[in-house]
Amino acid sequence: MEMNMNRRDFLKGIAALGAGGFVLSNRALKVSINAKRPNFIFFLADDMGWKDAGYQGGDVSTPNIDALAAEGVELNQFYTQPVCSPTRACLLTGRYAFKTGTEIRFAPTHTGGMLIDERTLADALKQAGYWTVMLGKWHLGQWEKEFLPVHRGFDHHYGHYGGVIDYYTHLRNDTILDWHRNGRPLIEQGYSTYLIADEAEKLMRAYDKSRPFFFYVPFNAPHGPRQAPQEIVQKYQQQGHKNPGYAATVECMDTAIGRILDAIDKRGLRDNTIVMFSSDNGGTKNPGNDPLSGHKSAYLEGGVRVPAVVSWPGRLKAGTVVNEPLHIVDVYPTFVKLAGGSLAQPLPLDGKDAWPTIAEGKPTPHDEIVYGLGAIRRGDWKLIEADVEYYGWKAEVTHLYNIPQDPYEQNNLAEDLPDKVQELRDRLAYHATQARPSPERPPIPDYPPKVFGEDEQNML
Repeated sequence: MEMNMNRRDFLKGIAALGAGGFVLSNRALKVSINAKRPNFIFFLADDMGWKDAGYQGGDVSTPNIDALAAEGVELNQFYTQPVCSPTRACLLTGRYAFKTGTEIRFAPTHTGGMLIDERTLADALKQAGYWTVMLGKWHLGQWEKEFLPVHRGFDHHYGHYGGVIDYYTHLRNDTILDWHRNGRPLIEQGYSTYLIADEAEKLMRAYDKSRPFFFYVPFNAPHGPRQAPQEIVQKYQQQGHKNPGYAATVECMDTAIGRILDAIDKRGLRDNTIVMFSSDNGGTKNPGNDPLSGHKSAYLEGGVRVPAVVSWPGRLKAGTVVNEPLHIVDVYPTFVKLAGGSLAQPLPLDGKDAWPTIAEGKPTPHDEIVYGLGAIRRGDWKLIEADVEYYGWKAEVTHLYNIPQDPYEQNNLAEDLPDKVQELRDRLAYHATQARPSPERPPIPDYPPKVFGEDEQNML
């Protein structure tokens, strides 16, 4: 605990220094990057709302996420997909989900996964000489081995393949084990969020520093069933919090983030590690996304605009807020370019190098951002087609908004501006020609299995 407090005090000092006007010059930044390639860690929350973090004015204790925001850059218009699997695919491929076979989540009863010919961020960084580690929720295939993390570029995986696991038993539907290390099933005790931190600490203690690292840490928190140690739940109950179980899962995730960052601190690596945090989509209920409209599953801002921060102590100006629109597909080319890796690949990227926007305040590299084949933003304008349905949410009418002027989507201009609607509709028609659905896959035989992972059935 004392180390956490010292770290936070240090970060406050960094923030104060940044507020006083200290900025590393672009030339110095480039020299530093060329001299020593940065490590990367990407923390991904599951269903965390826009205003839940403390730095956003939330009522949950998130000192470690808040410290990342204070020492680094808040991305105030950072976009994802409306639900989890498509966002994860966008992050790992730099390509829109409708091109990677992941626009529709994979049912837990079925085989298959993200299209095999997709190159992943882990592939690209591994080819550039990085140690690639994933800790947490995969959700891009849970059965055939070619769809699992250790076959998609990760040197090490620990966690679960699917979603909605019990945080303590690591079972789905009380019957299917979904907890693994490197393609082998694990039966172990412990709270999943803290087990992820345990694994990261072990790996960091053993890390030999012979090559830079990429840690991808997608938590199952605060997704349901929203379990947490009882003493933390009780704290929020006593405070009268409207959703104490949810608040407790967010705080525990923040604690795990702090533990992982402290493990990096102890190895003297924090100053050369770029840390990024975001949610995978908006919160499940609108109050958690206020003042944004909508929620998870919706193409409205509350479903696709998420809290996101980037930190690199001494390299990024502390306390900066970037208001330019970016998308999670941008992480792939941004990280690979900073790593000195290659972006040459058969399947073209939708993501753009966002580092000039993040580090120098340059305009967004995007002319448009495609949320799905029924929703697009081009420049200031956002279109959601009428009758688009996505996981229980439906657009009853055509929506057209000028987001800079109307960020909370209160003034639908679709009827007033038919030419703008048609312009954006034409762009969606163009993108539809590039869609690649996931091929039909048979159900998992003899469902439910004992454990997810076809080759793991005989290991129990």
